[in-house]
Amino acid sequence: MKNSQTGQSLIKVFEDKCDEHSALFVPDPPRQDMVAKSLVKHFDYDDLLLAVDSFVKNSNGTVLVFDFALKARDLIDRAKFEENSKKRFKDIVEKTRQKMEKN
Repeated sequence: MKNSQTGQSLIKVFEDKCDEHSALFVPDPPRQDMVAKSLVKHFDYDDLLLAVDSFVKNSNGTVLVFDFALKARDLIDRAKFEENSKKRFKDIVEKTRQKMEKN
């Protein structure tokens, strides 16, 4: 995915996630291009994808890239924590299943 990690691709992710979650993406061309480019430059793209999905899901119905950028670090940290929690839970469930099958 390295070649598609641009500000424009991140904006497209915002648009797609808004369509998926029935949120209104509000274009802000003067700022959004530079903000998205900066986000892609400073954060891991996969972490951004997780955070964008969470941000759009929890939005009040309207989404601006600039609003996301103001909270980006917190949103990314929270999304990573939730993803790790899900993985740990699945691991625990799998280990429990294996122990039950063993008995």
